[in-house]
Amino acid sequence: MNDPRPLQRPSESSTKVTSLFVRHRNALLTRACFSEMYVDSYLHLADSGVRLEPEPDRLLKEALAALVLHLGSRPWNEGTAWTVHFTEPFLNVFASGDNRSATVIAKAFTEDVRELPESLFYAQVVRDREKPSLSAVPFAGADFFRAVEEFYARSEQRPARYFDCGDENHAMVTAQPDCDMEWFDSLDDEAVATMAGVEELGFLEERFYRFECGCNEARMFHTIRPLADPGPDQLFLGEDTLRVTCPRCGRRYLVTREAFEAHLAAESSDRDRGDGAAA
Repeated sequence: MNDPRPLQRPSESSTKVTSLFVRHRNALLTRACFSEMYVDSYLHLADSGVRLEPEPDRLLKEALAALVLHLGSRPWNEGTAWTVHFTEPFLNVFASGDNRSATVIAKAFTEDVRELPESLFYAQVVRDREKPSLSAVPFAGADFFRAVEEFYARSEQRPARYFDCGDENHAMVTAQPDCDMEWFDSLDDEAVATMAGVEELGFLEERFYRFECGCNEARMFHTIRPLADPGPDQLFLGEDTLRVTCPRCGRRYLVTREAFEAHLAAESSDRDRGDGAAA
């Protein structure tokens, strides 16, 4: 009854992440096939009316794979958000996931990106009610996996490496205390893809993640609410509808003035009831 792990119910589109301990090497192997998650990501982009160029598309897929494998190796009560600025190609990639809800989301930003002198990896980690921990790490190149590896080396202060095992299968190997570092540094894609036939692997657990933001119209009301003081006129500018984009995933919502005013009225009524109860 005290198990902190969430109750996961895998669906048809869930991505299964398997964690194994590499015995005699003291390393953690985390692996998954991302075909289903990539499909869900493309469907989401199509619904949002977004079509990415090849480089942002590649980095977005790398971000999803890197984050899911990272989450699969982390505590059950942890949530992570990464914002990664690339100088070449010039764009930002945002990726966020939560082990408690077993959901991940990612978005590539190619417009309104602030220019920085170097590529930077920003990470925010939250555990239950603890204060978020923040870190920023510079990196070089245009590879999301290498950026995360640099983050591990400088912020996590332990080595981690990502590998392409073919057919949209990816793996991450993280060094544990007393890891065989000569073996760790010698690994390549083929060695990791065939590791089960060479190394002694101990099964640890399976987790299931799905591509989902959790945004809805009600959350968009809360997003634009601070802009509606003293009233909705300055938001709608005489129009009956307003297009709002989720800042996390890019999904577009058509908010009607009637629905938003009903939300404001309900909000005011809730406050009045609260004041009356306090009195």
